[in-house]
Amino acid sequence: MISREQLSRLAELYDQFQNSLRPLAPERAAAGSAFKEMLISLHAAHAADVPFDHFRRETIERCREYLRKNKTQS
Repeated sequence: MISREQLSRLAELYDQFQNSLRPLAPERAAAGSAFKEMLISLHAAHAADVPFDHFRRETIERCREYLRKNKTQS
């Protein structure tokens, strides 16, 4: 199970990568790489028996949910 802190960090990286207004910015690429590395690490630690593509899709959905909930609270 992914902790709330891990999900928060993953969602932050996802937001920086996916919603960047500057698609060629180095910060966007760095966030995308960090997101992918963290996703691979979490998959290995928590869901190695689940196909990676399925884990990625589900985790991205959790990130989107997290971002929606936290944007309304801000």
